[in-house]
Amino acid sequence: MAEMDYAHIRGKPEQVALPRLFLDDQNPRLSSHDVHTQDTILYVLAREMSLGELALSIAANGFYETERLLVVPREEDTYTVVEGNRRLAAVQLLLDEKKRQRTKITDFPRISDELRRELQALPISVFQDRKQLWPYLGFRHVNGPRDWDSFAKAQYIADVHEKYGIPIEEITERIGDQFSTANRMHLGYRLVKQAQDAGVFSPEDRYQAKRFSFSHLYIAADYPAFRSFLGITRSTIDRPNPVPRKSIPQLGELLKWIYGSKKDSISPVVQRQNPDLGKLRQIINNERALYVLRQGETLDRALEIARGDDRLLRDSLEKAKYDLREANKFVTLGYKGERDLRDLADEVSKLALGVQQRMNDFDTSSTRQAG
Repeated sequence: MAEMDYAHIRGKPEQVALPRLFLDDQNPRLSSHDVHTQDTILYVLAREMSLGELALSIAANGFYETERLLVVPREEDTYTVVEGNRRLAAVQLLLDEKKRQRTKITDFPRISDELRRELQALPISVFQDRKQLWPYLGFRHVNGPRDWDSFAKAQYIADVHEKYGIPIEEITERIGDQFSTANRMHLGYRLVKQAQDAGVFSPEDRYQAKRFSFSHLYIAADYPAFRSFLGITRSTIDRPNPVPRKSIPQLGELLKWIYGSKKDSISPVVQRQNPDLGKLRQIINNERALYVLRQGETLDRALEIARGDDRLLRDSLEKAKYDLREANKFVTLGYKGERDLRDLADEVSKLALGVQQRMNDFDTSSTRQAG
């Protein structure tokens, strides 16, 4: 981070009246929400960003100068809070009962008159523009101690790269990213934006409304199988729209498999990153398996088809062998002459002999044909 940024944050903060401070509609935390007004921003922060503990801390200890708000100028001697939106929202709600009612907040503490007077002005540090702040915010929230969620990080990386012209390699270096996560997030973010622009996906339509598992997408997009499915090549991967137009339907399919659709009441087939992404990767490489997945079959059923009958036979026999070994261990202690257990063992024996006989018949038939 540039030395002037450190000086800005370390210097004595300026106290600014609360009405001059505005929540940030470009806040990366809001990247998966449609917000246009201060009230809608406050509502999302209040309902989804865990302001309760923060409000309790402010009510008990006041607003620390060390937790100053970092702001950029807007019109008419007012400021947009770029860093500290949760703190500003908590203060606004502590001071205004009507706002608490609108956001359906019922568990905020009451504050003393003295604290109410103190919170009428908050400490800030003013920056010339957002670009001046990006290294600090990148370290603090993308790869630092106060993480945003993964989609918020991805949007911020995209903003810094696209609006300020900072190369991804420099972003990676400045935020201390040792695993090229910024690159993968940036690709995932461009996929989401391209899908939105093409009308095949909306983050707000995801089946799990409270959770946007963005990492599922950017990790999937790191695998050659998924890139091939989407038509992403070396020549397209760095473009704003990495997926060629002819593969847009596949992009919509992939996002629906990962996130489902609230509007269409479709739950995602990828419930967990591991092992479900691995299963899906095998399925999209197999035409028959992909066909049945598209027809609404489960991930596991499609995976069986992707693995093929020979693999399923081998897996089934290996499992039967393991289970019989386990059963053999318990015969001495577990079998007390029960007739139903003996009948079950006889049935298992007959099934095993049947499998063996069918294999013998196949071998005999193959030998005859070869002769």
